[in-house]
Amino acid sequence: MSTIHAQETYDDVEILDASRPIAQEQRFTSAIACLGAAYALSWVEFALALAIGLPGDASSHPFAVVIASRVLIGLLYVCVASRLQWARWLTVALGFLSVVFVAPTLALQWHVFAAGAVISGAAIVCKFAASLYLLSSMPPRRLA
Repeated sequence: MSTIHAQETYDDVEILDASRPIAQEQRFTSAIACLGAAYALSWVEFALALAIGLPGDASSHPFAVVIASRVLIGLLYVCVASRLQWARWLTVALGFLSVVFVAPTLALQWHVFAAGAVISGAAIVCKFAASLYLLSSMPPRRLA
Protein backbone atom coordinates (compact mmCIF):
# COMPACT_ATOMS: atom_id res chain seq x y z
CA MET A 1 0.00 0.00 0.00
CA SER A 2 1.45 3.36 -0.96
CA THR A 3 1.26 6.42 1.26
CA ILE A 4 -1.31 7.97 -1.04
CA HIS A 5 -3.81 5.24 -0.18
CA ALA A 6 -2.90 4.99 3.50
CA GLN A 7 -5.98 6.94 4.55
CA GLU A 8 -9.23 5.26 3.60
CA THR A 9 -11.62 7.95 4.83
CA TYR A 10 -11.57 11.65 5.50
CA ASP A 11 -12.79 11.35 9.07
CA ASP A 12 -9.49 12.69 10.41
CA VAL A 13 -9.83 15.79 8.24
CA GLU A 14 -13.30 16.47 9.64
CA ILE A 15 -11.93 16.16 13.17
CA LEU A 16 -9.25 18.75 12.39
CA ASP A 17 -11.86 21.12 10.95
CA ALA A 18 -14.03 20.61 14.02
CA SER A 19 -11.12 21.46 16.34
CA ARG A 20 -10.38 24.75 14.54
CA PRO A 21 -12.85 26.82 16.61
CA ILE A 22 -11.21 25.43 19.73
CA ALA A 23 -7.80 26.66 18.54
CA GLN A 24 -9.28 30.07 17.72
CA GLU A 25 -10.83 30.24 21.17
CA GLN A 26 -7.50 29.28 22.79
CA ARG A 27 -5.65 31.99 20.86
CA PHE A 28 -8.28 34.53 21.81
CA THR A 29 -8.12 33.48 25.48
CA SER A 30 -4.32 33.77 25.38
CA ALA A 31 -4.60 37.24 23.83
CA ILE A 32 -7.00 38.36 26.56
CA ALA A 33 -4.65 36.95 29.22
CA CYS A 34 -1.72 38.86 27.70
CA LEU A 35 -3.77 42.06 27.56
CA GLY A 36 -4.78 41.60 31.19
CA ALA A 37 -1.17 41.09 32.21
CA ALA A 38 -0.07 44.18 30.26
CA TYR A 39 -2.85 46.20 31.89
CA ALA A 40 -1.87 45.06 35.37
CA LEU A 41 1.78 45.83 34.63
CA SER A 42 0.87 49.35 33.52
CA TRP A 43 -0.64 49.97 36.97
CA VAL A 44 2.46 48.48 38.62
CA GLU A 45 4.58 50.81 36.51
CA PHE A 46 2.48 53.77 37.67
CA ALA A 47 2.86 52.68 41.30
CA LEU A 48 6.64 52.43 40.85
CA ALA A 49 6.70 55.95 39.41
CA LEU A 50 4.85 57.19 42.46
CA ALA A 51 7.15 55.25 44.80
CA ILE A 52 10.40 56.65 43.42
CA GLY A 53 9.00 60.16 43.21
CA LEU A 54 7.99 62.34 40.35
CA PRO A 55 10.43 64.67 38.63
CA GLY A 56 9.95 68.31 39.45
CA ASP A 57 6.96 69.58 41.32
CA ALA A 58 4.39 66.88 42.14
CA SER A 59 1.55 69.38 41.78
CA SER A 60 2.40 69.87 38.11
CA HIS A 61 2.27 66.15 37.30
CA PRO A 62 -0.85 65.19 35.32
CA PHE A 63 -2.21 62.44 37.61
CA ALA A 64 -5.68 62.64 36.09
CA VAL A 65 -4.34 62.11 32.59
CA VAL A 66 -2.26 59.11 33.62
CA ILE A 67 -5.20 57.49 35.39
CA ALA A 68 -7.68 58.37 32.62
CA SER A 69 -5.43 56.88 29.95
CA ARG A 70 -5.17 53.60 31.85
CA VAL A 71 -8.93 53.50 32.38
CA LEU A 72 -9.53 54.13 28.65
CA ILE A 73 -7.10 51.36 27.71
CA GLY A 74 -8.93 49.08 30.16
CA LEU A 75 -12.22 49.92 28.45
CA LEU A 76 -10.63 49.19 25.07
CA TYR A 77 -9.52 45.78 26.36
CA VAL A 78 -13.08 45.12 27.58
CA CYS A 79 -14.29 45.87 24.05
CA VAL A 80 -11.70 43.42 22.70
CA ALA A 81 -12.98 40.81 25.15
CA SER A 82 -16.46 41.50 23.76
CA ARG A 83 -15.04 40.55 20.35
CA LEU A 84 -15.61 43.93 18.70
CA GLN A 85 -13.56 44.08 15.50
CA TRP A 86 -12.72 47.79 15.65
CA ALA A 87 -11.33 47.32 19.18
CA ARG A 88 -9.33 44.31 18.08
CA TRP A 89 -7.60 46.18 15.25
CA LEU A 90 -7.06 49.31 17.35
CA THR A 91 -5.45 47.15 20.04
CA VAL A 92 -3.22 45.44 17.48
CA ALA A 93 -2.11 48.82 16.11
CA LEU A 94 -1.49 50.26 19.57
CA GLY A 95 0.40 47.14 20.60
CA PHE A 96 2.75 47.32 17.63
CA LEU A 97 3.20 51.07 18.05
CA SER A 98 4.09 50.65 21.70
CA VAL A 99 6.68 48.04 20.78
CA VAL A 100 8.17 50.35 18.16
CA PHE A 101 8.33 53.41 20.41
CA VAL A 102 8.93 51.97 23.89
CA ALA A 103 11.28 49.04 23.23
CA PRO A 104 14.20 51.29 22.14
CA THR A 105 13.98 53.18 25.44
CA LEU A 106 14.37 50.10 27.64
CA ALA A 107 18.17 50.31 27.66
CA LEU A 108 18.07 53.85 29.02
CA GLN A 109 15.42 52.85 31.55
CA TRP A 110 17.67 50.01 32.67
CA HIS A 111 20.45 52.46 33.56
CA VAL A 112 18.08 54.77 35.43
CA PHE A 113 15.79 52.30 37.21
CA ALA A 114 16.19 48.59 36.51
CA ALA A 115 12.92 47.49 38.11
CA GLY A 116 10.99 49.94 35.95
CA ALA A 117 12.73 48.63 32.84
CA VAL A 118 11.83 45.05 33.76
CA ILE A 119 8.18 46.01 34.28
CA SER A 120 8.08 48.00 31.04
CA GLY A 121 9.79 45.19 29.14
CA ALA A 122 7.34 42.61 30.46
CA ALA A 123 4.42 44.85 29.49
CA ILE A 124 5.84 45.28 25.99
CA VAL A 125 6.24 41.52 25.61
CA CYS A 126 2.63 41.00 26.73
CA LYS A 127 1.32 43.65 24.32
CA PHE A 128 3.35 42.21 21.45
CA ALA A 129 2.15 38.66 22.16
CA ALA A 130 -1.45 39.85 22.41
CA SER A 131 -1.11 41.72 19.11
CA LEU A 132 0.22 38.60 17.41
CA TYR A 133 -2.59 36.48 18.84
CA LEU A 134 -5.20 39.03 17.77
CA LEU A 135 -3.86 39.05 14.21
CA SER A 136 -5.14 35.52 13.72
CA SER A 137 -8.80 34.89 13.03
CA MET A 138 -11.02 35.50 15.99
CA PRO A 139 -13.95 33.31 17.07
CA PRO A 140 -17.35 34.84 16.33
CA ARG A 141 -19.29 36.73 18.97
CA ARG A 142 -21.67 34.67 21.03
CA LEU A 143 -25.22 35.90 21.14
CA ALA A 144 -26.47 35.01 24.58
